[in-house]
Amino acid sequence: MEFNWQVNNYDYRNRSGNLTSEAQGKVKSKKYFPTFSVDGKEIVFKPLSKTKPFTTPYFAYSEVFWSTILNKYFDSSTPIYQLGIIKHIEDEYPEKYHHGTTVDRLAKDDYKLLNLYELCRKYQDLLPDISNYTNYCEVIYDYTAILTSQFFKEHPELGQEVAMQILCSILRQDQNFHYENVLFFEQGDSIEIAPMIDHEFSTMFMYLDRPKVNDARFFDTQVSLIGVPDDLKQKIRAFYIPLLEKEKRNIDIITELYPETAREFLEQLKAFITDFSSTPLHLEDNGYLVPFNSYNFQIGHARYKEHDEKKAEDLERDLEQVLITPDMVEEKISNQVLQNAQTLSTTLEKRLVLK
Repeated sequence: MEFNWQVNNYDYRNRSGNLTSEAQGKVKSKKYFPTFSVDGKEIVFKPLSKTKPFTTPYFAYSEVFWSTILNKYFDSSTPIYQLGIIKHIEDEYPEKYHHGTTVDRLAKDDYKLLNLYELCRKYQDLLPDISNYTNYCEVIYDYTAILTSQFFKEHPELGQEVAMQILCSILRQDQNFHYENVLFFEQGDSIEIAPMIDHEFSTMFMYLDRPKVNDARFFDTQVSLIGVPDDLKQKIRAFYIPLLEKEKRNIDIITELYPETAREFLEQLKAFITDFSSTPLHLEDNGYLVPFNSYNFQIGHARYKEHDEKKAEDLERDLEQVLITPDMVEEKISNQVLQNAQTLSTTLEKRLVLK
């Protein structure tokens, strides 16, 4: 399987514009993405953030990896990300790294882009109230109330497409697949699902400088797919079990309401497993990677959110920076991707047989 690890270089001073994105949940934030005109297309540069939890350069690798897979096997409209480096962005936005990714802008003529959170607010009488949700990373979001809502009963084709995107998020074990990740194109009364974007928080690409933490997080993902075994329930704190089983509930409701979508996804998943298991994953650096620490975001929080320079400098001194090269992690990432895909495949088959 071929992945493009080319690094695209840009200069912030030569941008054609800025794309603004604003989070609407309880935790509000405004993001600015520089755009560039390239060969008649508008390219968005998505810089890595110094304040986003657990950010490392491998967040960008995750975007390239998963967008390529999703495009090939699950939805050919999925825009494919590429690695990028942008000079001078820190002059205006010091809280951003000059490392990031580039991707074609998601747009459709005469259509407005809105997310699932905004959709729920617009159709409050047909969708559940999720206005108080908080965008946390390392949280699995429960989509059962949304998928069983009156809105999706009246728009079953949209429900099928949302279900497909949820299954894709489970495939990549997205640790931040919140309600503003699912996007729609809207024009008057016409609503269409938008292609999948934003694949940073994949478990397999997180904590690569801390193998034991990575292993623990990945173990949790496998438990969340199959449910908590009885012999583990005594060892896991009671409040944690429902959190682990949210992913299982999402799969249960999808196989109940949209069995054909689940079967379609399963067929595509098996094709992916066959191809991926026969070709070793090869990651390339090409001058992109730098030493990092998964907890560098604490420095960013201290400096740019708390405005505590002394705390930031103390953290800079204490947090060891480690260069993790592709050859050090590509086998581990590959094994986890394949194991998760196989677990998901088995889980879906069992659920569909029961249904």
